[in-house]
Amino acid sequence: MNTAIKIPIQSLNPVVVKDLQEKYPKAVVQIEVEQEEGKSMDERKFWEIIALLDWGRKRNEDVISPAVESLSQLSEQDLFEFDQILAEKLFALDGEKYAKPLGWGDSSGRSFSPDVFLYSRCCAVANGKVFYEKVFQDPSLMPKEFTFEPILFLSEKAHLLKTGNHHYDYLPSISYETFSNHDGWSNRPPLSNFIKGKVA
Repeated sequence: MNTAIKIPIQSLNPVVVKDLQEKYPKAVVQIEVEQEEGKSMDERKFWEIIALLDWGRKRNEDVISPAVESLSQLSEQDLFEFDQILAEKLFALDGEKYAKPLGWGDSSGRSFSPDVFLYSRCCAVANGKVFYEKVFQDPSLMPKEFTFEPILFLSEKAHLLKTGNHHYDYLPSISYETFSNHDGWSNRPPLSNFIKGKVA
């Protein structure tokens, strides 16, 4: 009959070991390591993943590759949580004060694109926590010359890498599409205006 003795490894001092050797001279020691489960996706982990974007590479696929690889090591639920946090960050920048640097309400005739505005918000997130928070506080810092749409597909690509499955259909509970944040817009036009080319 086998006897299992559980002793925390911190308690294994020479005296305890000697006592066990005397009581059980023929015993075989088996160490069972109880690892804490990895912390689920949160703000800290989200920004750690974003920080993996490699801006030293030329192709967008190569820039996002380290982040995709890291995400693919996490659980499917973590991928969902990542997308949820991303949507919340983009939603927070969805407002006319952030859109003005990109031509919203510009009387000079410069056109405003809801899609470009979304991708500019993506760029603000892709540049990391410090830059994002600066933009959040000072809308004039919104990226005007750069966009980064690929950040929207990090979880989808990680899911494919992890499972080989092309079907990734998670939808965050909040929309990041331009004009979704009703509180951010005092005079939000219907999207049909943009489709018909009525809004400049």
